[in-house]
Amino acid sequence: MSKVLSEERSEDFNDLWGEGAKHYYVHGKDNIPFHTIILPSLLLVNGNNWNLPDEIISSEYLTLEGRKISTSKNWAIWVKDMVNRYNPDSIRYFLITNGPEKRYTDFSWREYVNSHNSELLGAYGNLVNRSLVFISKYFNGKVPNGKLDEEIKVSINTLYKTVGEKIEEGLFKDGLDEIFEFIRGSNKYFDKEKPWETRNTDIKKCSNTLYNCVQIIANLSILLNPFLPFSSEKIQKWLCLNNKWQEQYVNESFSIPETKILFDRIDKKVIDEEVERLKGI
Repeated sequence: MSKVLSEERSEDFNDLWGEGAKHYYVHGKDNIPFHTIILPSLLLVNGNNWNLPDEIISSEYLTLEGRKISTSKNWAIWVKDMVNRYNPDSIRYFLITNGPEKRYTDFSWREYVNSHNSELLGAYGNLVNRSLVFISKYFNGKVPNGKLDEEIKVSINTLYKTVGEKIEEGLFKDGLDEIFEFIRGSNKYFDKEKPWETRNTDIKKCSNTLYNCVQIIANLSILLNPFLPFSSEKIQKWLCLNNKWQEQYVNESFSIPETKILFDRIDKKVIDEEVERLKGI
């Protein structure tokens, strides 16, 4: 497969297997013996000095509505069906934050819907929507004047470092949780600054609040890109950002085009519908 990919990308196959390459082996824990003993032995006996596994990232088991997943018994959720009905980033978020990275976990439709509505929509989507809609309504869609708060700047720079390290270590849940802790703090910042009041009493303070929110959103689109690529790409297009793992700035007076909400609320009635669909497969 790596040879096929190299040919498709017009890259040198040896770059993937030679000195300097770093290999991550990502799989369920039942594959640990093969990837840590058998495969390295096969590579060594081949005699071509192939690169051996560097990082073994294994997960525990995931059950479905309290039962072992079984494709033969049709107790499973098929990816094609799910992505046709739900936002791909919503699925990615739930599987990362609730996946069996370090312990056995269960996929529950109730937990999935609650996670989407409270975290993706209620925290992240709410921050983006309330900030950009406010700018559209009260600042003609242009980024207002302001100065990046030093505490926010430090938090953003720290996230690039710590989340980047967690991704390289295969600690995806920890990295995503850290970003969402910052998102919740950013919503508290918006609430504390009360721009809906200061736009009438202190327009300079109001402008500064929304300026900071735009910079937060811009950097979140980069930090979340490895986890939530589809919503991140939308924000990057709105704000004309480059997808580089570094601090981002949106200039004052930049005109933000018409935006749309990132995530729709999932009606809780789908919980019973999906469980019944599962039972009826």
